Amino acid sequence: MTILATLGLPAPTWKQVADQFEEIVACLALTAVVFAVSWGVVTRYITEQPAAWASEVATLAFAWLVFFGAAACIKYRMHPSIDMLVVRLPRPLQWCVRWLNHALVLGFCAFMTWFGTRFAIDAWSNPSPVLRLPLTWLYGPVAFCFALMALRYVQVVVRGAWHIEGERETHAG
Repeated sequence: MTILATLGLPAPTWKQVADQFEEIVACLALTAVVFAVSWGVVTRYITEQPAAWASEVATLAFAWLVFFGAAACIKYRMHPSIDMLVVRLPRPLQWCVRWLNHALVLGFCAFMTWFGTRFAIDAWSNPSPVLRLPLTWLYGPVAFCFALMALRYVQVVVRGAWHIEGERETHAG
């Protein structure tokens, strides 16, 4: 019996898991950060031998937390925009600036995906100091999450989430 069944909750479908993928990974990473830092503090002050791996696990998990959280922010339109100048332009020019902005964001995501992939591949032979894991585990989320950000950004643009509103172009919610 699963934990969800024990709590009387329905099992999530694959669509729900795919839709909440960023949040699931970010929550797991946050849990790992909290556990590793807590364990590091406990072993430092209670035992005679501090856990050397705790800092490295916290660093790795924090990288995953940051980049998967950024991808979730794209999905929920939580990244800030400064549109003070754009809203003062005529509507046709606003439309041009908006699509130029979309192209720049997608171009940056594509560049970071390419650059992050190359960096992660090059880091495969470079192990971490304590756990001796390939540093690809640290740099890999950059490439993967920027590709995910591009995908989520296209999903948001296609759904028409970024349209001209009265005072703000984007909002959370």
